[in-house]
Amino acid sequence: MKNFLLAIFGVALLASCQPKSYEVTGTLEGATSERVILKKIRKGQPVDVDTAQMVNGTFTFTGSVDAPEFYILMVDGKQQPAVFFVSNDKISISGNVDELSKAEVSGSPLTELFTKFNDEVPGQERSRELQQEYQMAYMSKDVDKQKMLQEEMQSLMEETRAYFKTFVNENTDNECGLFLALNMAPSLDLEELRELIAQFESSMGEHVYLAEMKELLAPLEEFEQAQAATAEGAQAPDFTLPTAEGGEATLSSFKGKYVLIDFWASWCQPCRQENPNVVKAYNAYNAKGFEVISVSVDNNQDAWKKAIEEDGLSWTQVIADEESGIAQAYAIQSIPSTFLLDKEGKIIAKNLRGAALEEKLAELLN
Repeated sequence: MKNFLLAIFGVALLASCQPKSYEVTGTLEGATSERVILKKIRKGQPVDVDTAQMVNGTFTFTGSVDAPEFYILMVDGKQQPAVFFVSNDKISISGNVDELSKAEVSGSPLTELFTKFNDEVPGQERSRELQQEYQMAYMSKDVDKQKMLQEEMQSLMEETRAYFKTFVNENTDNECGLFLALNMAPSLDLEELRELIAQFESSMGEHVYLAEMKELLAPLEEFEQAQAATAEGAQAPDFTLPTAEGGEATLSSFKGKYVLIDFWASWCQPCRQENPNVVKAYNAYNAKGFEVISVSVDNNQDAWKKAIEEDGLSWTQVIADEESGIAQAYAIQSIPSTFLLDKEGKIIAKNLRGAALEEKLAELLN
């Protein structure tokens, strides 16, 4: 029993010795009394944490963090920042005020890991050379050289992405890996993001960075659901939107006819170039039971109505703002986007361009 109590006491004593705050001190050559700003990253943006006034080139910050985080240190009037991970420890920064990015950070193992990651990114020197070579090839109009350099750039980018992913996968137990994973997350699809989150869940489940990664899931899940809801064979989501004449039009009111839903905008050149093809198809098949509903995503109603007149669009024209949610409901990522519906309102084809629309209508209506 005595040994057991001593063991418990030892654990408690060890826990009480763990630091509950950080102290960041710095000494910068070439600095005098400039203001120093400490920032952290929230949702990809720097957020001010604290400021301090340097005295003879030295400064101190104190505070606490729930878990280690990536911080940025700026000096007024200087472009380059120092970057490092802050944990509840004593951290020191030394260097030249005009070369903050090269400042030496001690007392932060995560910063050492982050520095190692950056130093070992493949092809950094070659990447700089490629940019210079491409600029010279562009100025000399050497198209073959430009193409060759672009291919090498692409290969180097793929190698860098692979390195990034490998590093993250090997560092799922620390905040450096999590921070880099958060930076990688926006480029991932839904399943990749789910897998990445699962890798960090057990060790980093309470960290703010993981919470931010989880927030990225919602729009991707909504997009996945919208894609399923607008797949071929699905019933097209119904909508009611304002018309160019000031009334309203409802999609379901067109049941009994083949309907093309055409998402477009007056400022979209590919849309405007496709409009003559839709006009031709409408004129040829409207009398046989074909209708078009053009859904504009314009912000400028005058420009929208002018484009309708210029392009001779004589069918139903409606306009959607962001609050309508129609673009999200149809998983629209780019325009023009079109959906051809059968007489029951089910989607039977998507994004028919040029002659393909007329060919499909001929198959259905002739």
